[in-house]
Amino acid sequence: MHKAIVLLTTFILSACASTNGEDGLSNSQLSDGNQLPQSSAINHMSQQIVNELVRQNDELRSNQPLLVATPVLLEDLKRTNAIGLQLQQGFISALHDNQFSLVDINVGDNMRVTPEGDFLLTRDWKQLPSGIAVEHVLVSTMSLNTLGVVVNSRIVNVTNHRVVSASQGSFSVNDLPGYLKYSEKVVSQEGLLYRDSGIGMQELQVKGDTK
Repeated sequence: MHKAIVLLTTFILSACASTNGEDGLSNSQLSDGNQLPQSSAINHMSQQIVNELVRQNDELRSNQPLLVATPVLLEDLKRTNAIGLQLQQGFISALHDNQFSLVDINVGDNMRVTPEGDFLLTRDWKQLPSGIAVEHVLVSTMSLNTLGVVVNSRIVNVTNHRVVSASQGSFSVNDLPGYLKYSEKVVSQEGLLYRDSGIGMQELQVKGDTK
């Protein structure tokens, strides 16, 4: 009888171990997107936005070249931040997972061998290839507020500016504690200092952002 109890206990513990991953999260939590690891939040959001873009798509075929632009801030369309840079990488991975034909604009013409390493990716336009035939581009904007950041994405046909697909997603500071933080009591805007009665009364701040 004692041996039977020991065997039953071992079986239950084994079942629990197989249900939970090494990080303690159950398979249902991972598949449902609940309680995801903080480092995976942006990639999870990227996948959700791409899934919506795929559902809304009414023109782009999977064998047509697609370029993913860096998400920019809605207020001026010329700046990005750490969230935008990581979102771009997440979009590329999620689109490739959906069998789309992607073009990486950051691949240079030549490998650069330096004492620091061997590099092929670049942001120097002089080293980028010219004449890439791409008609469709995924563009995105980010808008920060006091609660979080809203991301609007759309696939555009650059030959006629037609929107082929569109999607919207958002996350809060609690979703991205490694990227977002609440504003301080004293904030600087356009060279002027503003003092609030408490933290978090201005739009969220991106960690590492020099703004």
